[in-house]
Amino acid sequence: MQKTNRIMILNLEFKNYRSFKGTCSFTTEPTSSKAKVENLCEVETNAEGNKKALKISLIFGANASGKTNIIKFLYGFRRWLLNIDNRVGEDIALYQPFKFDSATADAPTEFTMEFIAQKVRYKYEVHFVRQQIILESLISYPNGKQTQLYERILLPDNKESDTIKFGSSLSSFKAFNVFKNQLLMSKFLKDTPCEPITNAAKYLVDMVISNGFHEDTILGEDKEMLRWLYSHPDYKKMLAEFLTFADTGLTDFQLEKRSDGVEVTSLHGLYKDGEGIGKTDLPLKEESFGTRALFIIGCHILQALQNGSPFFIDEMDSGLHSYITRLIVDIFRNERINKNNAQLIFTTHDVNLLDQNSIRKDQIWFTEKDKYGVSEMFTLSDFEDVREETLFAKWYMNNKFGGVPSLQSLEKLFVEDGKK
Repeated sequence: MQKTNRIMILNLEFKNYRSFKGTCSFTTEPTSSKAKVENLCEVETNAEGNKKALKISLIFGANASGKTNIIKFLYGFRRWLLNIDNRVGEDIALYQPFKFDSATADAPTEFTMEFIAQKVRYKYEVHFVRQQIILESLISYPNGKQTQLYERILLPDNKESDTIKFGSSLSSFKAFNVFKNQLLMSKFLKDTPCEPITNAAKYLVDMVISNGFHEDTILGEDKEMLRWLYSHPDYKKMLAEFLTFADTGLTDFQLEKRSDGVEVTSLHGLYKDGEGIGKTDLPLKEESFGTRALFIIGCHILQALQNGSPFFIDEMDSGLHSYITRLIVDIFRNERINKNNAQLIFTTHDVNLLDQNSIRKDQIWFTEKDKYGVSEMFTLSDFEDVREETLFAKWYMNNKFGGVPSLQSLEKLFVEDGKK
């Protein structure tokens, strides 16, 4: 098992967000250190020894069961941290409470994240309503003991900003004001540097998050990504080789910087009477959906591998063959490729990935939604009768775990009274 000094996600928890009315808990901390150890990594800390974590987590569930909401929340949180969506006095874009219950329609959304950055474990927490944050705190464990770095103090409603109070370890810092809908972490990211807090914030914005590959966003969703690729020619070359290896038909691609961003043009072999006579180009937007999706995924993979960052991706299998999704999983499992122990956390419908020979049961998660529209999340480790050698895919398709569509008889749907 390799050790890493990069960011490592340990635990996530959120409540009252979209279909998750109650608390949704997710962890990468393994239930055992013995099974399929190639799927584990060790995270080095200054005072708490080496912590083990899972490199890969898979989230299965029926359509509209809530699994996308997990990635959607993290995508929105990162944008909030970067101050992309919020302006003074505006609604908090991430505030999307469970709407099918009067008790939660205006209640706070709650989020907690536990992670390791620069060999220190952190716990970040934020609660918020439509136009203001009502609680925010950051705790670290630099010496193995809990150290409060800051907490947020709510001021009266007629005030436009709140006050921050530093913990005793940062007593030399003076309290300052922050807008009611602005994250303190974002303030520390740019405006007010403070080493232990700013370090944590920088690592959080390094999370790589892809919020699905829908036709209207697949080309224009990530100008930031294309700028990164343009400024890293070595990774551009690696991405071209990856796309060729994945049998997309591309031989290379070109990047052209323009005033509104970076334009991508793919290159293909040009033939006459079966003989190669050169190359021809094609705008990336004219490539197949799968090729465009793989271009974006491939770029994000390189970003994650470079920084040892977590890579969260919604519907990773969308438009991709099962061979390709398995290839992506194998990239993150391989110690020689994934040298910085980047984590891969994704939603999928690809049952072929439920391979008991390569995946541990604590890496597999499911989402389900009840008749009241409430989602829940649970792991395969919750099932006591499931062993590491259990045929995961077969049992899942036989609905022994849940997380599958609830379908009625086809004849009831298409034939009146179920009769011919």
